[in-house]
Amino acid sequence: MVIALILQTITLASQDYRTVLIVALLLTLAADACFATAFIRGRIATRCASVVLMLPTLFVVADFVRRAPHSFS
Repeated sequence: MVIALILQTITLASQDYRTVLIVALLLTLAADACFATAFIRGRIATRCASVVLMLPTLFVVADFVRRAPHSFS
């Protein structure tokens, strides 16, 4: 998740964000899959922690939505 957050904050001079956005989105999905597993199998403290740790997904997805139309058109 940390690497995905770092990738989504990168600004490129070429304005070609396709690779950066795809890698950030894939890493976010992988992290969320791990957090979802912890949510399903864990106790109450683990469930709360996994929900809080999944919140940065909103930033990555919002950045993807903001930059994707310009990068993939």
